[in-house]
Amino acid sequence: MNIDNLPKIFRNPILWSLLLLLYPLMNEIAFSDFVREGEYNSRIGWSFLTALLITIGNRRWITALVLLPFFLGGICDIGYAYSFGGVFTTATMEAVAFTDQYEVMEYIRTYSTWQLNTLLLIFLMLYCGAIYFCKPPTGIKTRRTIYILGCIMIIVVAYRTSIMGKFHDTIPGILGTLPSYYLGSISLEKEVELRREMLSSTNIKATIKDQQLPQTHIFIIGESATRNHMGIYGYARDTTPKLSSLKNELIVLDNVISSHVQTQASLRVALTAAVGSDGDDYRDAPSVIDVANIAGYKTYWISNQQPQRATIASISHQANVTHYISNDFNGVEVRRFDEYMLDSIKNAIADPAPFKAIFIHTMGSHANYENRYPESFDQFHDRKVTGYQTELADREIDAINAYDNSILYTDSFVSDVINLLKRGNPKSTRTLTYFSDHGEEVFQNDNIKGHTPDNLTESMLEIPFIVWSSDQNSTDIISLKENKHKAFMLDGFFSYSLNMLDISSDILASERSPTSHKFQPPKERFIYKKSYEKIYDKVR
Repeated sequence: MNIDNLPKIFRNPILWSLLLLLYPLMNEIAFSDFVREGEYNSRIGWSFLTALLITIGNRRWITALVLLPFFLGGICDIGYAYSFGGVFTTATMEAVAFTDQYEVMEYIRTYSTWQLNTLLLIFLMLYCGAIYFCKPPTGIKTRRTIYILGCIMIIVVAYRTSIMGKFHDTIPGILGTLPSYYLGSISLEKEVELRREMLSSTNIKATIKDQQLPQTHIFIIGESATRNHMGIYGYARDTTPKLSSLKNELIVLDNVISSHVQTQASLRVALTAAVGSDGDDYRDAPSVIDVANIAGYKTYWISNQQPQRATIASISHQANVTHYISNDFNGVEVRRFDEYMLDSIKNAIADPAPFKAIFIHTMGSHANYENRYPESFDQFHDRKVTGYQTELADREIDAINAYDNSILYTDSFVSDVINLLKRGNPKSTRTLTYFSDHGEEVFQNDNIKGHTPDNLTESMLEIPFIVWSSDQNSTDIISLKENKHKAFMLDGFFSYSLNMLDISSDILASERSPTSHKFQPPKERFIYKKSYEKIYDKVR
């Protein structure tokens, strides 16, 4: 076949690059629950970059070499999407890293179906077609377009990977996940090692005050939950029916805000003794898990989030038991509900260790909200919502409905954990604390969905803080009831948690904890160097 006789469009390197890069994406869309927006952008952008390299090279072997990584990566992306209904993440790569040759052979035998083989055969034909038919365009305008778009993409890729370190959303599929996993592993190992070195060089003293009475304390860290969408806090919709039914058993703190509106920044201050407004000293500050270990607790970290967030992971890996359930689900990001942690939580509660501190990190209301709850919790789908303007657009109403459904699911999850704790050792002291790392704006105060320090709203900062205790007459719980309406900020959680754990330590600042009669509520709470009280005209 003389390819010079074919119409120019069938020889255009942009066309073949698009076909080869978008075919795996089509399979991901068809078989996966969710595909990141960055995946669309990166595949289209790389099509221009590969077209530039093919045009410059002007040889078939160069075309084959340029497209080979995307062909091999595409095989993995298609196979994973078809077999597991997901896309590659760093958690997936962690599971792959510990896979031996026998498991690989078992995978091939299990998932090698004629349907998958057909999809891969089509992909192979596209790759071979690109090698055979691709030819640099002769038209000056077309070549100029390829040069301009390709050069722009080189700059974008270089900046996002070398300066921003964003491989996952810059390079498509598994090709972007691999460097993210590798660099994340190095970063995590370094963070964990630095924390261990810091602990070995400090002389922290911590003991459990009452050594006779067994204790189990659970701390549930929510995600992107604002109390302004919770029925137990007065929201118009009954989004917390189960917690509301337990209200007489709960202490509901109604004046708590987060110190930051990003998970990492918030938790590195909350979980450690760091006192800097930006938490810059968190690496040199012991965490609540560190102190609990020293005091004699058996510590657990059970998480439904990704395992390679170095700041949080360096803290979580100090726990005696660390379990990221994403590793049990092949790293699939969505349709992995918080209830899947319940078995691990149940086992932790049943552990015969006399002193247990169990930290649970949920996905909560992390966007996209509709992926955070099963269909049975799709209860709110009407237009009975209020927002930043009188008439809300359909997409805004849909977002509010989905968010409220995610809060409804969180209500169920937290209630289930309370019930598990109630069935624990009746001769032990048991407590549960639920709070969120930060809030979320969902078209309530402004035309915003999400959380950002650039456009702060009250809903991004105002978080739930709810406590259950088997002993309602303990000194700490009595103080907490007295202080439940007073101003509190999440950067005081470290001191709060040590008090709840009944730990005596030289690092404890009781005046920062509402469980103490020495509690001194802050006159002003500063977020990103701005006074919350002044910005939102809060009267104390």
